[in-house]
This record gives sequence, C-alpha cells and structure tokens, in this order.
Amino acid sequence: MIVAGRDSGEGVRLVLESEEAMLLSELADQVDSVLLLGGEDDPALGRLFPNAYPEDATAAHEFTRYTRDSLVDGKRQAAQAVRDATAVSGDRGLVEIELDQSQAWGWLTFLTDLRLILAERVGLGEEGTPEEDEQRDDYLRAAYEWAGFVQGSMLEVLDPMP
Repeated sequence: MIVAGRDSGEGVRLVLESEEAMLLSELADQVDSVLLLGGEDDPALGRLFPNAYPEDATAAHEFTRYTRDSLVDGKRQAAQAVRDATAVSGDRGLVEIELDQSQAWGWLTFLTDLRLILAERVGLGEEGTPEEDEQRDDYLRAAYEWAGFVQGSMLEVLDPMP
C-alpha cells in the first residue's frame, strides 16, 4: 500500500496490491451488512452510534429517532464508495485509486467505522472479553491494525503537520 498526495495537491492517491483492494472491498461489504442487518443487540452498533444522552432515555430516544437513518445512510454510502473504488477484476497487479478531498474524507469515515466494528469484535477497549476463536481474532486484529495504517497514512497526506 502506498498513499501519496495527488499531483494537483488536493486529495489522495492510493496504490494497492489487488489483494489489498479485494480485502477492502470485502470489508466494505461486511460494514454495510452490519449497518443494514445489525440488530439492536449488536454491540458494534453501540460503538458506531453511541447514546447521545445516557442520563435521559427520552432525549436519547428522540435523538436516535431523528438522526439514526441519516447517519446509517451516510455510513452505508461511505462503504459503497470504498467497495466501488476497490472492485477488482480477475487481473493481478496494482490498483490505483485517485480520491479528491471529499472522497478521501468519505474513505476515512468508512475506515473509522470499520475499525470500531473490528475493535468490538475482538474485544479491544473492553476488559475481560473472552477470545472464542483465536485464529479469527488474529485475522480481525490484523485487519484492524492494517485499516489503522491506511487511515493514518491518508490523514498524513490530507492534513500534513506544519
């Protein structure tokens, strides 16, 4: 993975191995599935949509009622944009993706959502979460760390330190 500024200076150019592009596409599918099919009891949704008013159940319900659908739509659109950009045909090699500022921030939204879901799945940030399937956890942890690397690299290009 190579992340660089675009020649125009606005946005990001990603150069991915085809396997990386396919992984991102699959992860975007999984994020979309959680957003679309995740039940109220899915703890990952609690990370994506934290309670805005934990001390006031009525206010929390009203906030959710008025904001949830648009938040879900925005997150699903971000996942769809990643899936569309990373769609790889049967050929092997490099996949180059040019993103303007707006598209890049959409990708960062997706990467944040992905990392929140993965963190919940492997129990990061919570004490005492048992590991039921150690091999699966290793894969999810590696995906979590890799997504963090991509996210950090994109942020460095989009918002360089003075």
